[in-house]
Amino acid sequence: MPPARVVSLCPSITETLVAIGGRSRLVAATRYCVRPQGLWGLPRIGGTKNPDVSRILDLEPDLVFANEEENRREDVEALRAEGIEVDVSFPRRVADVPVAIRQWGRSLGNEAEAEELAVRVEGALAALEADPAPGRFRYACWIWRDPWMTVSDDTYLADLLRLAGGVNVFGDAPTRYPTATPQESRARGAWVHLFPSEPYPFREDKHGAEIAAEFGERSRRLFVPGDDLTWHGVRTLDGLGAARRLRAYAEKETPTPAG
Repeated sequence: MPPARVVSLCPSITETLVAIGGRSRLVAATRYCVRPQGLWGLPRIGGTKNPDVSRILDLEPDLVFANEEENRREDVEALRAEGIEVDVSFPRRVADVPVAIRQWGRSLGNEAEAEELAVRVEGALAALEADPAPGRFRYACWIWRDPWMTVSDDTYLADLLRLAGGVNVFGDAPTRYPTATPQESRARGAWVHLFPSEPYPFREDKHGAEIAAEFGERSRRLFVPGDDLTWHGVRTLDGLGAARRLRAYAEKETPTPAG
């Protein structure tokens, strides 16, 4: 029998559950689950890293959705120890997303709606892959500062940027989110620096001057919507659109000018 009461601990999953017809069964989500806008009246059970497990148990959900990276293992284990079923997913590539969507659809009993969305994502991905980027650009994508942190190729974000023609100068890093410096990125040949609006809230109007001073006035700096590049599920459609737009920067590879 499909679950009647569902809790989501990951914003991108929450958005996708609604997209495949699961809104009526959502009884709670995190405070970061702000999309779609119709969720404003939904009860909140804390953040992704500190959900109120007791509150979740009081809601008596049949199923909780979580993400292996976004949510903590101890919270998942605490829920399972109380007999709560927890669906844990972890897409690392754009191609993993349709698989996850179909799994969420099966878990909800909404296979038809999930299949329709999964096919749309597969179609958009296939269209982008069939139309190779006109050039390549070497980049570093910054997800944090103090300390500066970037991403390796073992991430959904980097795979999306690969489709845009990006070559990650930290792609071979031994950790998924290495600590690095602007100087190191330039030494590795990055000439495009991306600053998504999450998880760190980079904003050009707030951080642009400081970043220009640190990275060099002549460096190419792009402030981009973080949810389009880091949220997976239904938002992957927007991410693929963002990748296509970023192809404008896939020009002939050139070294970063000294700045």
